[in-house]
Amino acid sequence: MLGIQGQAQAQESDTAVLEEVTVLGSRIKRKDFVSNAPVATLGSDQIELTGTVNTESLLNTLPQAVPGFDRSSNNPGDGTATVDLRGLGAQRTLVLVNGTRATPTGSNGVVDINTIPTALIESVEVLTGGASAVYGSDALAGVVNFNLKDDFEGVEIGTSYETTEQGDADIFNLDITVGGNFADGRGNMALNFSYTDREEVFQSSRGFARTSLGDGTDANGNLILEPSGSSGVPATSIFAAGLEDFSSNTGVIFGQDGSVRPFVDSGASNDLFNFAPANFLQLPQERYQATALGHFDINEKTTAYGRLMFTSSSVPAQLAPTPAFVTSTFTLDGNPFITPEAQQVLSDAIGDTVTTGEGDAAVTDLVDSDGDGIADTATALVRRRLLEVGPRFSDDDFTSYQFQFGFRGDLAASWTYDAYVSQGVVRNSNTQLGNINSDRFQQALLLDLENDPTGGTCANPSTNGASSACAPVNIFGEGNISQAGADFIQTAVSSTSEYEQTIYAANFAGDLFELPGGTAGASFGIEHIANDFNFAPSQDLAAGTIVGFNGAPPVSGSFRVDSIFAEALLPVARDLPGAKSIDLELAFRSSDYTTIGEVSSYKIAGSWAPTDEVRFRAGFNTAVRAPNVLELFAPQGEGFPGATDPCAAEGNPTGAVSEICQATGVPANVVGSAALNLPAGQVRTLSGGNPDLKEEEADTFTIGAVFTPTAIDGLTVSVDYFDIEIEDAIANFGGGGANVLNTCFDPTDPAGGAGSAFCNVINRRADGTIDFVSITSQNVAEITLKGVDILADYNFDLLGGLARVAYLGTYTEENDTVPFEGGDTIECAGKFGNICGEPVPEYKHRMTFGWTGDKLNAQLVWRFIGSVDDDDDGTDFAVESIDEESYFDFSASYQVSDNYSINFGIDNLLDTDPTLLGDNQEQANTFPATYDVFGRTFYLAAKASF
Repeated sequence: MLGIQGQAQAQESDTAVLEEVTVLGSRIKRKDFVSNAPVATLGSDQIELTGTVNTESLLNTLPQAVPGFDRSSNNPGDGTATVDLRGLGAQRTLVLVNGTRATPTGSNGVVDINTIPTALIESVEVLTGGASAVYGSDALAGVVNFNLKDDFEGVEIGTSYETTEQGDADIFNLDITVGGNFADGRGNMALNFSYTDREEVFQSSRGFARTSLGDGTDANGNLILEPSGSSGVPATSIFAAGLEDFSSNTGVIFGQDGSVRPFVDSGASNDLFNFAPANFLQLPQERYQATALGHFDINEKTTAYGRLMFTSSSVPAQLAPTPAFVTSTFTLDGNPFITPEAQQVLSDAIGDTVTTGEGDAAVTDLVDSDGDGIADTATALVRRRLLEVGPRFSDDDFTSYQFQFGFRGDLAASWTYDAYVSQGVVRNSNTQLGNINSDRFQQALLLDLENDPTGGTCANPSTNGASSACAPVNIFGEGNISQAGADFIQTAVSSTSEYEQTIYAANFAGDLFELPGGTAGASFGIEHIANDFNFAPSQDLAAGTIVGFNGAPPVSGSFRVDSIFAEALLPVARDLPGAKSIDLELAFRSSDYTTIGEVSSYKIAGSWAPTDEVRFRAGFNTAVRAPNVLELFAPQGEGFPGATDPCAAEGNPTGAVSEICQATGVPANVVGSAALNLPAGQVRTLSGGNPDLKEEEADTFTIGAVFTPTAIDGLTVSVDYFDIEIEDAIANFGGGGANVLNTCFDPTDPAGGAGSAFCNVINRRADGTIDFVSITSQNVAEITLKGVDILADYNFDLLGGLARVAYLGTYTEENDTVPFEGGDTIECAGKFGNICGEPVPEYKHRMTFGWTGDKLNAQLVWRFIGSVDDDDDGTDFAVESIDEESYFDFSASYQVSDNYSINFGIDNLLDTDPTLLGDNQEQANTFPATYDVFGRTFYLAAKASF
């Protein structure tokens, strides 16, 4: 199977023995059942030809998918690999193995597809659109089903190696599969062992990624990309409104001798810290897998079957050293780490004061105990890059297993049954290095100068949870923090999590009665699912007293769901004038959740084939998604999404915006200043769960046609229109921190303005800088997705072999989100950026040109990604865009003998670099899961079968 197969049906010929099959989206077996919804199928040959080691890399080439987490997901990322159909979120895509649920990995209920053994995959089926009536919750965007090989006999050893033209990003994989029949063919058992080793690649290894870029403008106001970075610098910077007389942008930076000078925040030679080089471009991974599959015919009517999958996977992530943005009080007067001139500048601008008296008699004086005109202490938002502590390093170690055991067989007449129990557990152990304790950081800035004028003693010498007594931290100048000081403030944190899912299910299927078109079929069943999750962080991580990675409070929760479901397939007519076939599908599911109560969903679908050459199909599904553990039970935690403060220099506030800024607590003298610029272009958000959430509801409508013209033998074309509308979608209030800021300070938006719900959740410090934005999960959003899928498949004889052209394209007409009732529509079709996230081009395709001969199998894949514009609303300097992009991948396999084969491939054949972005990038100055960041890549694989 070269390319993509778009139709699921049994083989038909005059002599073939027709086997009853099921298609994705139904549990009813039929000999002539074709799908009434668009289903794309990737066969095992595609996995082998494309050198696929982690299946998300192949799934992400499908136009129906928007990349989720993958090997490049360093920040954001959590060490998992996910699939996201239609860009509706990985939590709205249901992942199955052999038609039953795979165990989720984290509290968001998303499956890490690293846990699925690649070598045993027979095919991957992708059904887009709601399928809750058949499979239950989470199938709003669609279903991805991994069919594993059955009845394997023999021994198969496969190995592969991948590297780039630059000699990095190496991936090594080894698979061993053994299997055979026993008991005179009544049973079969197969075992697979797999090992994967993926090497790290740093952003410093690619010229386009080694320097962080940001938006700038030239003398003519045109957009330019210029070196950018973070104002959290190794020498320490302070921005404050009181520094306007010393620095035009109200920011200063310290010299190594403790002096200060104005901070340069723009231009080719600026003081911003380049955090890019230390970040991973490819996450390293070491993975071990073991899988056992088997079945045994107990008698003619009963078969026992089972499956056990085990995965151990370690995936580290690395970021630049911690940028400490901490509002701190530090010793000023007499501080030996700061020059007298710098002490005076800082005292005049940010020296701590005290107010005595009231009303007209109120007097504000410096807290100046010796009367020398310099404040004893100063308080400010200190911005320090802690090189002395080392890079931030996070290591995720996943251990997962899932077993399934069941019985299937025949009942009376035509009826069959399938009953099974499944249990899966995914455990994750996370350790972090490079964080600091914010309380100890503050403690180490206050000195006991009375007893030790050299600055060698803390005012509070206690250990405060460290392994030794407080050691002062000299943050005033690069490289000035002593090893003792670094040891005192740093903290190692860790966490463990466990997701356990247990399923009991039984399904019965068979014939009902005769209709003019044939025998009506039915299926019904029951299902019980228990979900339990627990996340246990160490103390600093739980308390949020770390600076470096995000704080993460403990999360635990569980819920149960009991379901009954039924389906019917009604062949209304066959072989009539104008109706070669008319079929109708019905499905219904009722589920009772311990969290949200009773919900139901249904499906109505049908097809009409007026001739042998054309078949029209349509379907309407209602789908539901129950809130997951994270959405329900998570306490408040923090995040740092990309955003712009409309009141800052980066927001270029107009007069009307300035009025809102001042009305919401921003001092008038800092409106429009760089002092308000968000650190690293990110806003701190506090979000959390909501136990009162209810289910998301979706209506999915598809209508299309399948053409198989007899005049062109071997050609199949399908065109399907899809319309997905999700109501009561769960989202953080306001659509995220960036949208909250944009709405609050938009003078034309009736939802914004001083006193609005959006402005009320923005918390600012006294100096006007944003401390955090508070948002919680709510059933507030509406999502609409519309478009067209086109699939074409053409097989023909060529040069003594079989040639194939396979095309799968998606045109996205609409991808809109209304973040709350009455809110403005966020349009993301053809967009990317801080609000829409990963690029969603209006048009994408995957086209395969293949040829299969006696021993040779070759293909060229053309992946096309349409152009996109950023979702900027005018608050940035300029609007960026990414031109359309094409990638070509070539691969070939050769059967050396009956027992040996080799496979060779080149990805990104033309060595295409990504279009560079500034402020609206995700990481590495681009979106690396969408646009190739590794360059021309070679892989070689060999397989021996006995």
